Amino acid sequence: MDSQKTMGIAPNPDCVKGAVACQCELGREKLLTAPPYKRSTITVDDEAKSRLQTAPCARDLEQYKCPVSHILVHFKSPLRPAEEFNKVFPSNTPLKLVKRKLAKLLSVSNNNLILTKNRNVLKETSLLSELKTDTLGNLVIDVFTKDSEEFSLASIPKESYVHELIQSMMPKKKTMPFIAIKFRIRNQNGAFTRSYHSIMKVHEVKNNLAGVFQVDPDNLVLLREDRPLKDRMALLDLDYDKYGIVEVELLTKNNEKLNLDKLYKEMPVNDVLTVMVPFGSTLKHINVEIFSELMKKPFLGGYRNVHTGKIYHHAYTQTPQKPEKLPPENKNCRDTQTAEMREKIYDTSYSRATQMTTVHAYIPNVTDRIIVPKPYETYDEMIARLNHKHYASIIQRAFRHHQFRQKVKKWLKLCMERIAKMEEERRLEREAIERRLKKDLITKTFPRTREDFDQLYAMVDRWKHAEIARISQLHSKGPRIAEFTLLLDKEVELLRCIEGYRVKVKEDNKKIKEKQFLEEISKPIAWYGRDGKLITMETVEIQKARKLNELYNTFLREDLESKDRIELLVNMKFALQDFHHPLAEEIITLLDRECDLLVRRCNDYQLEFLRRRVAACVFQLIKTSELNSEVTKCKEIRDYRKMENDRLHFCEMCHQVKLHTDFPLNAKMSGFLVCTSCSWKDVSERCWIDMTPYKFILRTVQRDERRRKCWGSLAFVLQEKDIFFIVEKLWHSRSAISECSDMIELRLCRWHVNEDWSPWNCFLITVQEMKAHLKLENPELVYDEELVQKVRNKHKLAKANFEQLLSVNKRFTESGDWNGVRAPAVARVDAVDRI
Repeated sequence: MDSQKTMGIAPNPDCVKGAVACQCELGREKLLTAPPYKRSTITVDDEAKSRLQTAPCARDLEQYKCPVSHILVHFKSPLRPAEEFNKVFPSNTPLKLVKRKLAKLLSVSNNNLILTKNRNVLKETSLLSELKTDTLGNLVIDVFTKDSEEFSLASIPKESYVHELIQSMMPKKKTMPFIAIKFRIRNQNGAFTRSYHSIMKVHEVKNNLAGVFQVDPDNLVLLREDRPLKDRMALLDLDYDKYGIVEVELLTKNNEKLNLDKLYKEMPVNDVLTVMVPFGSTLKHINVEIFSELMKKPFLGGYRNVHTGKIYHHAYTQTPQKPEKLPPENKNCRDTQTAEMREKIYDTSYSRATQMTTVHAYIPNVTDRIIVPKPYETYDEMIARLNHKHYASIIQRAFRHHQFRQKVKKWLKLCMERIAKMEEERRLEREAIERRLKKDLITKTFPRTREDFDQLYAMVDRWKHAEIARISQLHSKGPRIAEFTLLLDKEVELLRCIEGYRVKVKEDNKKIKEKQFLEEISKPIAWYGRDGKLITMETVEIQKARKLNELYNTFLREDLESKDRIELLVNMKFALQDFHHPLAEEIITLLDRECDLLVRRCNDYQLEFLRRRVAACVFQLIKTSELNSEVTKCKEIRDYRKMENDRLHFCEMCHQVKLHTDFPLNAKMSGFLVCTSCSWKDVSERCWIDMTPYKFILRTVQRDERRRKCWGSLAFVLQEKDIFFIVEKLWHSRSAISECSDMIELRLCRWHVNEDWSPWNCFLITVQEMKAHLKLENPELVYDEELVQKVRNKHKLAKANFEQLLSVNKRFTESGDWNGVRAPAVARVDAVDRI
């Protein structure tokens, strides 16, 4: 076969010998889309007979390159070799435009992007045709960023470069200022047309249609050739015809039907036509909108079916007849006369067949029936035969049985719900008791507050009294003295361990407070700007406070060797020379002393007290407001300033002036005498009492009063000591009904349920007894006289002991000032919601 006369693309290289053909899919697609070539070896006649001039397979090596009008660029990332992106650009495109296009696709800054080839940075002014390509005319470019910003070439949506080449080579269609869209509604066989500006987006068209049909715009879907249109797509990019008309299919995601009446009420548009109007020597295309308004038909009366109620109107043709021409003198108007609308029932005529055949009518007898009279039956015989009473009794019995089954089903459902509710209540009670016991065990094992240590001291006191009672039962005097001696040693050891742990906890709390203080004074000032962003500012005082904080933290480090410690002390000494204060001079002297001792090789145990003294002096220096003005932000300093304008009270034991919040409160006190700290330290004047159960009883009473929305109850005024007095002194820590002495089960509830809780309206019983008692409206009629008299005596004792509280309650109730001393509204709402 002569290679000079071979045409087409060879699918197999063996079928064409001596021909140079492109066998890769990339080259084949480029050849299919290449412009026609002319060969010098073939005549014009042979060329006309060729069946495919645009795809020759036998050419020179230079003829099989990519068309010079466009270049396929391969973008690669050396940091991610697996990622690649291909795009076709015109050969005369500057590298600056290529870089801008790639930066837009990658969502990175144009100035941050670097394009290289063979490790050489490409200039932005150079063209793609000036760069060296491979044998197929393709170009490979490496992509980098200046600040190593993360980017991914795989995230760019890939499209066929052949499609881009065809689109770039196709002639541009004529732009239209307005585009008429003809919407066809799927599953409704409806269509309408609306005109929009060509620069509008698809999502704007959706919003317009959503406003017309009163639906959600996200529920509308626009299809063009069974493909959805993107929201950011412009109408100018649609494949419209030369008259600016395009057909689009409209549907909803949830198959909701659109009401076309709303569309025609707004604008009765049916279709759009394009009219060519001559303007001089040119023709101008104009879109004409056709309005199809419904014709108003006159009312000509009608009929109404008396049985079904349906109304039938007389029909009126769509083409109205022309009115008869009458002279003006013969014309009259019905509105000028007195006309009344009346309704009248007419029986319309209808035909019926006769019972016999005549000459003019034939009646078939196929469906005729012969009726034979039966024997005569009296009324009593008919009643006896029908037996209505028997069937009525059957119906009544079945109906009663049905009603009984329904009631039993309802009762069973209520019973199961009540059982489930009772089981849920029991479960919640068990969980509450378990949580309470677990919390008590944690507080006894790891005490943190004064109440926790009171609980430990009370346990030791109860154990001591139990041991004393056991030892007192011994008959011999010698073993009794020995047992008392051992008991004293054990008690001293237990108290020593508790006190040592308390001192350690106190030191830990002190360190935590110091840390919080240092963090608070070095915290920058922060506020939110107009755009909602957090703005922070550090003043000179804050920077100074932070410097002191870092100085203090570096001094407390214990993981340094002697050489590093000496260097740290020298740096700290030079840093303290900027502060002109006697305390700073004293710290510098102490630092010199520690340096001397470190030089003489003293260990950390020998320097412990000296370092504590230096740390205390440095912390005191930080708290000095003359050197650090940021200490005014601390809560302790604010409380100290608050004391200047607040009412102060004198403590008779420590001889200090303190706020009223530093004194213990109870309903029986007459004034502020001893502060809380002194009353806790004075062991000789107090007995160790575990206030945890009494505090829990007070919380349960307050929770019940919140649930009943009794915000003026005295339960919110009393303290734990008052509840201890009521339970221990008045009710002797025993249930009034069952004499139960378990403090975990005892509760203080109302005696009269309809009255507010108070010390003279309370009743100490167990949890189960309280559930039954709260259901009673008048307890005097239920309990025996002895129990009622006992409760009355307890209430009289409560009034006598809480006489001051009784007078205050009476005065506030009569004046109506209880609203001013209620708990905050937010606390009340939160308390009710938690319950």
